[in-house]
Amino acid sequence: MDKIATEAPLSPLGDLHVLLYRMALEHGRLRPRDAALHLDVPGAEVCAAVDELSRLHLLHPAEDAPEAARPASSAACDGDTEYAPRSPDVAVTHVTGPIESQIQQLHRESERMSSHVMAMKPVFEESWHGHFTRTPIEYLTTLDAVRAALARLSAAARVEVAAAHPDLPAPATLEEGLQRTTETIGRGVLLRTVYPHSVLSHAYMRQHLSRMVALGAQVRTTGHVPDRVLFFDATTAVLADHGSSSEDGKGALAVRDPSLVRFLYRSWESAWESARPFTGETDDGSAKDELRRSVLELLESGMKDEVAARRLAMSVTTYRRHVTELLTELGAQSRFQAGSYARRAGLLEG
Repeated sequence: MDKIATEAPLSPLGDLHVLLYRMALEHGRLRPRDAALHLDVPGAEVCAAVDELSRLHLLHPAEDAPEAARPASSAACDGDTEYAPRSPDVAVTHVTGPIESQIQQLHRESERMSSHVMAMKPVFEESWHGHFTRTPIEYLTTLDAVRAALARLSAAARVEVAAAHPDLPAPATLEEGLQRTTETIGRGVLLRTVYPHSVLSHAYMRQHLSRMVALGAQVRTTGHVPDRVLFFDATTAVLADHGSSSEDGKGALAVRDPSLVRFLYRSWESAWESARPFTGETDDGSAKDELRRSVLELLESGMKDEVAARRLAMSVTTYRRHVTELLTELGAQSRFQAGSYARRAGLLEG
């Protein structure tokens, strides 16, 4: 479709335009040559202003003027052309009428094209439903395939989208997910998400979660999230495929087997029930206490730093910083001693 045709940008209307328009209203007529003499303004400037007022349909060649005072054509004024004024209400219909007509034409064309394309929707839905029925477990072996599947499933969700995320996502990934979240919640779909407490130590993550809560999502944090999983209407689960054959190592499984999905969903529900609600950007004090307790428990267990850091979804450097702070706080000489002191002090209870 061609773009709506527009003329050159309009110049601001100045004092000269106002004077000429007022003269036309007061006398019922305006002859540029007479106006130039009366105002002591060069004729070229008066004609330029009259042309702009004519372009806006605030002035128009007078139909009942003497034959000699009528313009010979639609060319620019020659000084002797007589102009009559129009009210702005009438002028605006002349100015916007053609544009509104084109808009209506484009709207009709948009509806025609939409109807033409949407005629294929029943075919798509039938094929998509049949694909789900025929494929209880689908291997998504590329990142593009995962993104496409998540987009389709999100668009088709009608009741709930539930998720668990074990790691700290990159800001760009969060922004991409937020667009999907906005659209999903906008359709009245319930959205629930679980993250590990450790993500709340990052300001940008707290800000993102606050934005999600403001949109209407429910967010909770817990000590440990084993793996990433997303549920769509509790009928389809998308899992990270760590042993995948994907080239980029970021494959996934789309699971539609009812028994398996129910089992996975019940496990997620159990984690959700024991998780702590996140209600705002600064509401992370209790979650930090939970994280502190988790670090102490891992210290007491003697788990290696690399394994403990992975369990808490943080880098080894960050984990070791937490350990150093706790050793200093407890006055402990070793990691095991810190865990023992913390238990005797009641810091691992609850």
